[in-house]
Amino acid sequence: MALALALFSGVEKQPTDSHRLRGDINVLLLGDPGTAKSQFLKYVEKTATRAVYTTGKGASAVGLTAGVHKDPVTKEWTLEGGALVLADKGVCLIDEFDKMNDQDRVSIHEAMEQQSISISKAGIVAQLQARCSVIAAANPTEGRYDPSRTFAENINLSDPILSRFDVLCVVRDIVDPVQDQRLAEFVVGSHAASHPEAVEEAEAAAEEAAANGQRQQQQNNKDPDILDQDTLRKYITYAKQQYKPAMSQTEFGSLQQVYARLRKESYRSGGLPIAVRHLESMIRMSEAHARMHLRDRVTQEDVNVAIRVMVESFISTQKYSQQRELQRQLRQFIVTGADFHQLLLHLLRELVREERNNMRLLGQMDDEIQIPTRCLEDKAREINITDCADFYSSNTFMGAGFMLDRSARTIVYSN
Repeated sequence: MALALALFSGVEKQPTDSHRLRGDINVLLLGDPGTAKSQFLKYVEKTATRAVYTTGKGASAVGLTAGVHKDPVTKEWTLEGGALVLADKGVCLIDEFDKMNDQDRVSIHEAMEQQSISISKAGIVAQLQARCSVIAAANPTEGRYDPSRTFAENINLSDPILSRFDVLCVVRDIVDPVQDQRLAEFVVGSHAASHPEAVEEAEAAAEEAAANGQRQQQQNNKDPDILDQDTLRKYITYAKQQYKPAMSQTEFGSLQQVYARLRKESYRSGGLPIAVRHLESMIRMSEAHARMHLRDRVTQEDVNVAIRVMVESFISTQKYSQQRELQRQLRQFIVTGADFHQLLLHLLRELVREERNNMRLLGQMDDEIQIPTRCLEDKAREINITDCADFYSSNTFMGAGFMLDRSARTIVYSN
């Protein structure tokens, strides 16, 4: 969700000629190796209308901002923009952000907040525009993310640079039998479908189907909810050009309440500090979500999504010992009516994981796992969900590979 909001971005505002409020959303991905952080950046690069991709190890302060060079022919000093300048009105993607030198990271402070780069070198005094979203990916200092430590302790970055990111995402490699099975099927299927022989067979089958007039049937078999990358790029361009959502005073009141609550919890837990920048971040994310749905006004739904993203980002940066307590206290900002099915699915997957571990300890490995419905319903009542009947008949439940045995009152999952 954070990357999608960064692609659509909020609305840029300019109250006065000398003051401008950025609408771009900055995102930092921090997580274990092998969790596809670089693939996220590559997908954004191919989807955004303008994107510049660079790596922290191969980028310097001059390469990211701007530099002055002497022309070998005219012997005059010329100004050349770096990655942030070239990504103006687009997205700048920085992989291996933790590998950058401290001096190089300090050089992008101005670009990430004021979205400008001031140059005063070799008699050239200029200010370049860098109005772009910054999406960075980094690895923890110890190799893997340690949940017993805070976000700041897991990465060697200062608070000033962390506060300039609107959303901090922790990507962890957690053992989950259900998700691992789905991921394995996707990876194997992707390799099989991408094989040269398979591609030739698919093209031949498409030509034969076109000759037989079956192209319309193939198009109907595609999932209508999934947009191809080219269509998504056009959709984002249209939304950013045509829609500039505005917020009412009611929505501002909800954000003020959440900001005050997060400030209080941040001071009490001693984790990542919450500043005024995070209030502006929620406003930008609300506008981006409204723009995503092609709306001219920001609704309460848009505000709820922005609040949830911010609260989940705040909780994920805390120590594991404090996360459960914060989830309980801030539950009203995380869970909405539309999230009940996903929340129940998460609880059910936790039960499957626990049962799989118990079976492994007893030496009883079986391809089929059975969970009594009362176990899920007991956990659901702990979070004030009293009726699971709709969840059992939902596409979320069946699409995840679960079946309900009503006679035995058990939930069956087969590998």
